[in-house]
Amino acid sequence: MNKKYWLYIVFLALIIISAIIFFTNQYGTIKKELKDFAYDDTSSVNKIFLANKNNETILLERINVNKWLVNKKFIARQDAINILLDAIASIQVKSPVPKNSFEQITKLLATRSTKVEIYANDKLVKTYFVGDPTPDHLGTYMILENSSVPFIVHKPGFMGYLSIRYFTDETEWRDVSIFPVPISQVYSIQVVYPADIKNSYQIIRKSVGIYELTNINNEPITPFDTILVKETAISIVKSKVSRWLKYNVKQKIDSLKNFTPIANITLKTINGNKYTLSLYQKTFIDRDSSNNIITEPDTDTMYGIINNNELTLCQYFTFDPILLKINSFYIK
Repeated sequence: MNKKYWLYIVFLALIIISAIIFFTNQYGTIKKELKDFAYDDTSSVNKIFLANKNNETILLERINVNKWLVNKKFIARQDAINILLDAIASIQVKSPVPKNSFEQITKLLATRSTKVEIYANDKLVKTYFVGDPTPDHLGTYMILENSSVPFIVHKPGFMGYLSIRYFTDETEWRDVSIFPVPISQVYSIQVVYPADIKNSYQIIRKSVGIYELTNINNEPITPFDTILVKETAISIVKSKVSRWLKYNVKQKIDSLKNFTPIANITLKTINGNKYTLSLYQKTFIDRDSSNNIITEPDTDTMYGIINNNELTLCQYFTFDPILLKINSFYIK
């Protein structure tokens, strides 16, 4: 081999050795307990507490294998729970925070972060602070409790940042189901159209798979499409809101009650419990070509008042197939 070739080999070896030394000094000498964020035994996790610097807190408690409670009040969205548990189990350190931004990130984590406490079998097993995403949005700044060393963490194979999974908005954690009962507990479902009373109806569940259809005067309708009645009842029970609203709820509900609902749905259970949903048209303000203010109906969403005290947004996409007229069930 010529001398030039050997020089290339030596140069390459020096680069590799330098890289090893650099990363050992920057990363390898940091104690494992300062960068150990993941907790992979999520089946034993039964409580998660989140708190941000704005005093917003979320307490998630496992009721059973597939059900969690939010702040001891609401059933949690299972999809959001699964995504959070996935992050808890799989987060890994991507790299240390660069020296030139170390002080800045440390201060940000101290003043603008979400504290995360993870409990397994009622024992606190992990506490860390979740900060902002990195500038490229492919990592998240985090630091373990009682540590002074922040890290950039990620989920291997996931192109994005993780802070979005640790949100502290109670309404976003809440399950979006309207009627918190299974079809097996339903006795009757009444759908009333105040502007079209004659097309209102009631479905009575007599037993498993057996339904009765009546008009608004409780008069039985026969014959009727039994399959469509059953599917409609199940669809109503499984219907979901688009979003829970939390600001000025009482004032908005009082205002909506001055208008005629699109529909009133009342569900009664075999145990005597009653749940109601009233749907109202939603409008938005716009301006025409002459800059005059005009009111336009929202063709995507409407307001939903649940049990007379909760306000939601509901999609026409969800309810158009459900809000049938009584003559839709007739057998021609």
